[in-house]
Amino acid sequence: MAGLVATAAMSALLVAADVTGVMNYEPPRKIIDKFFPRFPLPLRDAAAVLAHFGYGVAGGCLYAVARRKQSTRAAGIAYGVFVWVVGYEGWLPAMGILPPAHRDKTGRALTMLAAHLLYGAVLGNVLGRRALAERVPAKPGDVSGPSGNVDRHDLLSRLPESYVAYLSDKDPAFTATVSPVLEQSAATQEHGVHVRFVPGGVQALVDPAVPYPQVTEGVD
Repeated sequence: MAGLVATAAMSALLVAADVTGVMNYEPPRKIIDKFFPRFPLPLRDAAAVLAHFGYGVAGGCLYAVARRKQSTRAAGIAYGVFVWVVGYEGWLPAMGILPPAHRDKTGRALTMLAAHLLYGAVLGNVLGRRALAERVPAKPGDVSGPSGNVDRHDLLSRLPESYVAYLSDKDPAFTATVSPVLEQSAATQEHGVHVRFVPGGVQALVDPAVPYPQVTEGVD
């Protein structure tokens, strides 16, 4: 699903590039034309769309297997660059479908790079939120699903991205302690949060000295 969402975002950018004339012959269509030149035009159009989304979803699955538990937007962007390099400096030129990106038309090369950066950013963000949601423990009174977990997506929707990123690599006990204070900070949007590591545990408080939406740490 993350791959599908990321591919949809990427597709919106490609459509905009097509409408503005930056790129009027998109690579998915060139691939279909290369392998299936005798297909009727409507069928080639449909096949290009299916191939594009299929490739994007497959790439999302590969990324999810590799990075699901530690996914971040930065990791997703790096993955998007990797996919772009493998395709546009690798197998596409090798198969004679496109010239290498560094020799291709500037508009198309830059558009495809930007599209893959967007794809990676969305992919990393969606998978990161999903992974964090799976680690947030239930609290008394929370709305639970079949497994007894909280409505984690609702929790994430109340937090700014910096707080979500801060919690992304934390264990459930830490998250359970700190997330209510992050929610309090997000509700007022006035001050950030200071996290103190104390003997036997951790404490968090909304701190006027910390700009919103930042988190600082200290050892007491």
